Amino acid sequence: MPYLQANLTGFKKLEILNFRRGSVVVNSKVKFSRSVPYNITEAVTCVLEEFCSDAMKHLHIQIDTHSLDVEPADQADPCKFLACEEFSRCVLSGRMKEARCVCEPGFLSVDGLPCQSVCDLNPDFCRHRDSPALSGLSS
Repeated sequence: MPYLQANLTGFKKLEILNFRRGSVVVNSKVKFSRSVPYNITEAVTCVLEEFCSDAMKHLHIQIDTHSLDVEPADQADPCKFLACEEFSRCVLSGRMKEARCVCEPGFLSVDGLPCQSVCDLNPDFCRHRDSPALSGLSS
């Protein structure tokens, strides 16, 4: 965004991580070309608030400045920025604590699609489990 580039010293790029449900909720990451001062979060917040004000004045787009949430990447909860679908949850894995979405028990993701019930994916599987002959075995 040219606005960030013009108003934040050392701005390198804005990476859109994902969009979440809601009005328009965008999770993003700002990268800088060099180390930044300790108070960079305040500077980014101020620039974004100015951007919101300018967007309203010139583009007639209203952005709620109270919804801005800026935090240093090394202190952020990785799961906060991951938009897991219904029937899935965020887990941290590996040494780097990378966040990823995994399906809840009884649900599977096929070909990268959102998690679906095993019964929806394979109706015969659930029909056989509920049959009278098998249900007597679980008592």
